[in-house]
Amino acid sequence: MQQGEFMKDYNNLENLKKFKDFDLNLLKVFEIMYISGNGTRASEILGVTPSAVTQSLHKLRNYFGDPLFMRKKNEMVSTSLAKSIHENLNQSLGLLLEHINMSEASSLKQITIYCSPLCALRVLPQVVHALELAQLTCDINHIGSDVYGNSSNEEILTFRKADLVFETTPYYSFSTITEVFHLDEAVAICRKDHPRIKSGLDISDMKRESSTLLLNNTDSVKNMQSKIEGFFGERKFAYSSSSMSTILSMTECTDYISFVPKWFALKFLDSFNIKILTCDFQLPEVPTYMIYHKNMMRNPDLLKLIKILQNESKNNLVKI
Repeated sequence: MQQGEFMKDYNNLENLKKFKDFDLNLLKVFEIMYISGNGTRASEILGVTPSAVTQSLHKLRNYFGDPLFMRKKNEMVSTSLAKSIHENLNQSLGLLLEHINMSEASSLKQITIYCSPLCALRVLPQVVHALELAQLTCDINHIGSDVYGNSSNEEILTFRKADLVFETTPYYSFSTITEVFHLDEAVAICRKDHPRIKSGLDISDMKRESSTLLLNNTDSVKNMQSKIEGFFGERKFAYSSSSMSTILSMTECTDYISFVPKWFALKFLDSFNIKILTCDFQLPEVPTYMIYHKNMMRNPDLLKLIKILQNESKNNLVKI
């Protein structure tokens, strides 16, 4: 062993001695608690009782001399020290997971995809097509965003609940890659036999008609809704929902005006009693991101799939 390597190992040993009275499992509890933001949820992920999580947090607070998490109404708010610890742990955890997953089998038997039901309508057929082009045979496991409830993209990816995530909110970390997969243009629609609106939509129409509202907290969707308000002025909302399908269903049987992705309107144009309206302005596009772990690139089958999906993405970015 060379002198430089010996000194490095010696320093690491000295540092480890400092942790002889510290249970490193507490850091796992801390990270899960930070990401989930809820003691009960953290206990479910860890497979322990809520009181065990509370005891672990008590030990961490004593060690760091900081409350780390403070209750604010029904959620836990992280202190500045907790945020700093998380940022450092997140990078280290990403590196550790990369090394652990290097030993995973190279054959692709199942791929798990996490996205909303709406996104799945467009994305999953493309994934199937990509698998066919790659000549890969595997099971596809789709998990809708309603299954994991309040889970964040960070939790989904950090704890490997999915291989691929498609979301309108980007997620950036040391161990993940985030790429724009779709750019979706929004269009205005109404029912085909609307008594007052024929083919176009202007400001006077919007002042007279009622609208639907998509309930979505992502910045890109809220930005689009803000642009609509900026052009048409304040709208009268008669129906709001987080489901694009029910918005479509309500639009075809009422006089409501709705704004939906263009691909979605074209897909169901012949199945629903709706028509696309022309507008005097162009709405901002809403991006859909493809997010995955860097260690996926080490698996030859997954690498082949990712490359094909990236080529699909280039075609998706061409306006339809």
